[in-house]
Amino acid sequence: MPANEKPKLETGHRMLLLLECFTDLRPEWGVTELSEELDCYKSVIHRMLTTLEARGYVTQNPVTKKYRLGLKLFELGMVVARGMNLRTLARPVLETLAERTGETVLLTIVDGQSGVCIEKMESHESIKSTSQLGKRVPLYGGAPTKLLMAYLPEYEREGIIAGGLNAFSPFTDTDPDTLRESLAKIRAQGYSWTFQEVDMGSVGIAFPVRDHEEKVVASIAILGPEFRMEGKMERCHEACGEAAQAISRGLGSQWRYEARTAGI
Repeated sequence: MPANEKPKLETGHRMLLLLECFTDLRPEWGVTELSEELDCYKSVIHRMLTTLEARGYVTQNPVTKKYRLGLKLFELGMVVARGMNLRTLARPVLETLAERTGETVLLTIVDGQSGVCIEKMESHESIKSTSQLGKRVPLYGGAPTKLLMAYLPEYEREGIIAGGLNAFSPFTDTDPDTLRESLAKIRAQGYSWTFQEVDMGSVGIAFPVRDHEEKVVASIAILGPEFRMEGKMERCHEACGEAAQAISRGLGSQWRYEARTAGI
């Protein structure tokens, strides 16, 4: 580890310890109290609180001048809660989709600049495409994550592109303009088909999962080897779209899969 990273890690650790001081029994803390609790200089505590307050993680009581947790933590907690509810809601739909298609099915969400698989049902075939639960995958490659990238705000998409595009296979979109065109096509048609972009011989299709505000909160995808998928692409397209609709409806969305979009 570079020497200049150690102070950053120590500061981050102290901030986490500071946040963990706030509990139901003691929701407010003053600078001096936190300094004594954490055995840390008041100037250091004040700097950390100032940083956290600027980002919305803590807020200061204008009367007591003490600090309490801010709404930013509530927002992050809701992200976690929605993710847990999403998995519970999606699991039976994923099971049915895997049985219907005979291929691996993934439920993926965005976390930062990566896609993370939060639930999966694997194919029972000896030759299959798959992914690991919790594994981080760059958003620009593969049906589940590429679809999610397509629905990000433009500045986030451009930030990912600016960070560099590495090839996972000869078919990965590593040219920025080509990738932009591909993402625009996904948004226009409402789904993503990818061929061997991450793993050679693997084909994937993904549809967006939407919440009650019609925001894309996840993708549901079918992955399989090309030699099996090529004979059932229309069937997988329909099954995946209907599954995405079922989960979305469970989250309060009015989005509806329309079979006429299945021009593959």
